[in-house]
Amino acid sequence: MFIGHYGVSYAIKRASPRIPFWILLLAVQFVDLLFMVFIMIGVEKVRLIPGFTAYNPYDLFYMPYSHSLVAHVGWALLVGGICWPLFRKAAPKQANLMAILTGVAVFSHFPLDLLMHTPDLPLLFDSGPKFGLGLWHYRTPSMIAELICIGGGLLVYFRGSKPGPGFAGQYGMHFFAIFLLVLTVATPFLPPPETVIEFGLQALAGFGIIAALGGWLDRHRMWPETPGGAQ
Repeated sequence: MFIGHYGVSYAIKRASPRIPFWILLLAVQFVDLLFMVFIMIGVEKVRLIPGFTAYNPYDLFYMPYSHSLVAHVGWALLVGGICWPLFRKAAPKQANLMAILTGVAVFSHFPLDLLMHTPDLPLLFDSGPKFGLGLWHYRTPSMIAELICIGGGLLVYFRGSKPGPGFAGQYGMHFFAIFLLVLTVATPFLPPPETVIEFGLQALAGFGIIAALGGWLDRHRMWPETPGGAQ
């Protein structure tokens, strides 16, 4: 799962509008962000094999510290715990819920990856069997699953918020949503990176740009509990 993860960000934003959207956009990709850093420094491993699956060329054969089930639980607790004092300062009465939902955003990465990945997701770090239902072997079903996830999240988001003033408020998030949908369709057809370092840098840049732009555009949306805007 790639762009589909962001559907969770959109859905959780409606459930708790006071969570800064850029945090949610980073949270759902947090373990992939770690993975990119880990593969570039050699802690985790990936092989780039053309045709490995119908959807992408990534043989993700060693990623116990970012993508195992127990790692997902640990990272979710860590991120939620780090965010809690920040939320406590900004919204004391809602801090607990906001921290929990941010942790849920981090953990949501695992079940969505479980659907898509080949059997490469360990339960307990690097010991025991690895799991993955392997939808990536089928290009069209993979794309449909991605579109359902991101499309469902967008539907929830737009039903819960209203356009704010100005061009960015009226149309910005709509154009951003179209960009994500187009990127979802285009992803399996994009030229693959030539090296692991290139793969990691491209992904980190993409995560950062999406979080920054999406977070900025969300500030121009209006939510029921914050008449002047989302933040």
